[in-house]
Amino acid sequence: MNKRHFVSVAGMLGIILCASFAGGTAFAESESDIVEGPRVHWDYSSTGGPRRAITEYIWRFADFIDRRTGGNFTMEIHRGTLSKPRANLDGLKIGAFQGASFCAAYYPGKLPAHTGLDLPFLPIDSQRQLRHVTHAYYEHPVLRAEIEKWNARFFMSSLLPLYEVLGTGEPPNGLDGWKGMRIRALGQQGKAMKELGAIPTNMTATEAYGALDTGLLDAVAFPYYAHKSFKIWELSDWYTSGLAVGSIACGALFNNDAWNALPDQYKALIDEFIDSEIGYELQIATVLQADADALPFFEDKGLTKVVVDPAERAVFAEAVGRPIWDDWVQSMNEQGYDGQELLDIILDAAERYKDN
Repeated sequence: MNKRHFVSVAGMLGIILCASFAGGTAFAESESDIVEGPRVHWDYSSTGGPRRAITEYIWRFADFIDRRTGGNFTMEIHRGTLSKPRANLDGLKIGAFQGASFCAAYYPGKLPAHTGLDLPFLPIDSQRQLRHVTHAYYEHPVLRAEIEKWNARFFMSSLLPLYEVLGTGEPPNGLDGWKGMRIRALGQQGKAMKELGAIPTNMTATEAYGALDTGLLDAVAFPYYAHKSFKIWELSDWYTSGLAVGSIACGALFNNDAWNALPDQYKALIDEFIDSEIGYELQIATVLQADADALPFFEDKGLTKVVVDPAERAVFAEAVGRPIWDDWVQSMNEQGYDGQELLDIILDAAERYKDN
């Protein structure tokens, strides 16, 4: 994403937030905006942790449907109290709650095809491109069938920015400096870090701080904003700039039975939110601004900046990325999918939306 575009979305974020705080809300300002309908209440199981950039769209959605229906359609967000993060799919399947957050890398055996968007070094460079690639991929019948096994349907992507690393002790000196480092790096990203000689561990975001604090980990891979949100910086001595291994496929799902029971006007409201200025547009601005805000914070806290040489990173991406993609394709084939078809959907969509 170029600098001019970043400034524009950041400016939009400020304008929208100012309007929201000044007027109470940027929508449903008159009775004519109210959508009539029956009383409905949903419970939403998040993955826990503090309210932060990637969860903002869920909170805004809950406010949106409440206001637009005059309080008749409400959704309460539970931060890790209804279910453990790794059990959210199971809860959706039995209807224990109506909505839930998910990250495919937390349970690759449950959503194997969904891990395609976790592959390292995919040609996805902006949040808008990521949004379109995600929806193009998840709308494919194969992906829909996979999520329907859990009695669920896809709502929105969290649009996680590219991952960087914060760690303790001596910072890595070049790509050879990762050997033996115990790092929280999920799924396919973990495979990339393993190629550098690191020892990847798959754990949820809420577990990372404790593992780093007790010495079970030496480093954590997150987007910058998450390092700040989960206070990884408190225990860290250094941070990387330019490693940009990739993103992780996280988002929100709704229970199919709950969705099917909604009246058409409520379903239309949900679709309206996705494409509104407070849906994806504000989510994009929010995550970009949060990531940008974290950088000077790390510097103020005295963390050493480890700049990854672009040429060295490019060689690493070329040498490691394609073999990991090929391994993933083979793994999908072994599970009964057409792995190459799935990868091609992602790559074709990335090319189609590269200028978004």
